[in-house]
Amino acid sequence: MKQNNWILIVDDDADLALLVADFLEMNGYQTKIEHNGAKAVECIINEQPMLVILDVMLPDMDGLSICRAVRHGHPGLSGCYNGPILMLTALNNDIDEVAGLETGADDYLAKPVRSRVLLARVRALLRRKPEPLVEEKFTKLPSKNDDVIAFDGLDIDKKYQRVQQHGEDVELTTAEFELLWLLASRAGEICDRDFISDYFGDLGYESSHRTIDLRISRIRRKLGDDPSHASRIKTIHGKGYLFVGD
Repeated sequence: MKQNNWILIVDDDADLALLVADFLEMNGYQTKIEHNGAKAVECIINEQPMLVILDVMLPDMDGLSICRAVRHGHPGLSGCYNGPILMLTALNNDIDEVAGLETGADDYLAKPVRSRVLLARVRALLRRKPEPLVEEKFTKLPSKNDDVIAFDGLDIDKKYQRVQQHGEDVELTTAEFELLWLLASRAGEICDRDFISDYFGDLGYESSHRTIDLRISRIRRKLGDDPSHASRIKTIHGKGYLFVGD
């Protein structure tokens, strides 16, 4: 399956889509625009853009349905999309943000879109860049490498944005990886939600306490860490989260 070096903008507002495209191209990115939701699903899965900017409110197929379809597969199309998805919406509330993240979006931005914030989000999401020449799994990682954290079978590689657990790849979104890296790099310390929000703010995100909790839940599930008796990422009630090392 091909992977292309351009950003797909999915929005039925032709003027806004063109403004976003022009702004991104002024900052060195190639773009394509799609106004139709069903066609967007086909384009995302078949063409594999490096990032998708997806409006929630579309007339034919809403953004949440598009996100769900490209993440989990769509009838008549082979494969799915694992690249970053940034959702845009005119509805600025926590419930909509959580809904977007639950369908597989990496980040969420409310309209009206501020160009500099959008650019910061795009850059943060694109920090997760696969290394096409490295095919082998990394089972032994040098402990002196500042870009690598290794704990009892869990290997986190910052440079390549890769995670393995007991030799098996763990697929995380960009935001999930950044959160796991933050907690793991401070193993044994309690990180409260305000601290985590500030960290994501520096990356161009706006993260509420609810979205942090949701991302923690998704990371735990992918790591097989039972939330009822979490052994890797513990909830310290009234304080925050604690990553447990070896």
